[in-house]
Amino acid sequence: MPCYIKCSLKMATIRHNILFLNSIDKSIWGGLEHWMEMCGTGLADKGHNIWFAGREDSEFLRRVGLNSTVKTIPMQISGDFKPATINILAGIFKEYDIDVVLCNFVKDVRLAGAARKLHSGAKIIWTPGVNLAKKSLSHKFLMAPFVDSVIVPSKQLRDEIVESGFIQKEQFELLPIGIDENLWIRKEIDYRGQLLKNYNLPDDAIICVTSGRFVEQKGHTFLIQAAVDLKNSCPRVYYLFLGNGPLEQKLKDEIALHNLQKQFRFCGLLDNHQDVIFGADLSVHPAIVEPFGIVLVEAMAASLPVVATRVGGIPEVVCEDESAILVEPSHTEELTTAIERLYNDNSSCTQMGQKGYQLYQKRFRKSTMIDSLDDMIDRIILQ
Repeated sequence: MPCYIKCSLKMATIRHNILFLNSIDKSIWGGLEHWMEMCGTGLADKGHNIWFAGREDSEFLRRVGLNSTVKTIPMQISGDFKPATINILAGIFKEYDIDVVLCNFVKDVRLAGAARKLHSGAKIIWTPGVNLAKKSLSHKFLMAPFVDSVIVPSKQLRDEIVESGFIQKEQFELLPIGIDENLWIRKEIDYRGQLLKNYNLPDDAIICVTSGRFVEQKGHTFLIQAAVDLKNSCPRVYYLFLGNGPLEQKLKDEIALHNLQKQFRFCGLLDNHQDVIFGADLSVHPAIVEPFGIVLVEAMAASLPVVATRVGGIPEVVCEDESAILVEPSHTEELTTAIERLYNDNSSCTQMGQKGYQLYQKRFRKSTMIDSLDDMIDRIILQ
């Protein structure tokens, strides 16, 4: 094909009608929800028509609805095959002439698949944030047949799902998660000064930030155990927990048990959490399960050195011993040693932060992710 024809085809815009379906519980806003928001708004900026469907009064729809380039559709979602929900979804497919549906949960895939039987030939893309595939007959016959393609952020997650035996490796697309570079530009703001003031921290504090829902998989308790050991050797370290979740009170009780209340701050679920990360000194992610780790990308965008666990997709995100120190999961002693090393070595902190920022610029920008996703959707629709 002549070069000028290739260029003309590449420049042509194929507009699609795209629905993001996510039945996450009303109060939850996590990494996958943030990813969907970025993808939807990014595709809208490219000229696609974007809708988000989710539970009524959910944090998911509230947040994505703040962007005027996309539309939200509140729904009552309960069982996987509830006829009323399926009929409503089929009506949405018909009304908006949906070309492709990106689904979060297995339930969402089933609902979309059943609705597609009633109307439309929309392609169904499963976008799991964790491995939800099971070696069960329900997945084999009532989920896998509906899936046209699967988009995952890491090879590790792909391989885990393939292990179920019901979705083939060739159905997968690999899409590393990017973050909005426009939100991760430092402004003329004293981020550190604001952080010290807002959370009542001393001027010489070494601020360690940890982002993630308060659930077992994120491993917060191992950082608390490390903090016990670091109390004497690294007395200037203060720990900021960003997020919320069901284990919040349990974590607070554990901190109180060790008399570490002065060292920890619970910051909640913040709309502008990048301001906190910009003001911090290092990022620690002690997860025991992590398919990707978008919080690591955010830390690298802020030029922070990273301490994280060697699990899941994390080794695919950071560059071990260059942008991050990786330790074994659930291994408090290794976690303690890594934090202590950075506490005593400003030069390593600076070098790791610089390397991480370079890695973020090269691989994990939102614009790069959206360009790749746009091409993937074109291919999937044409299959």
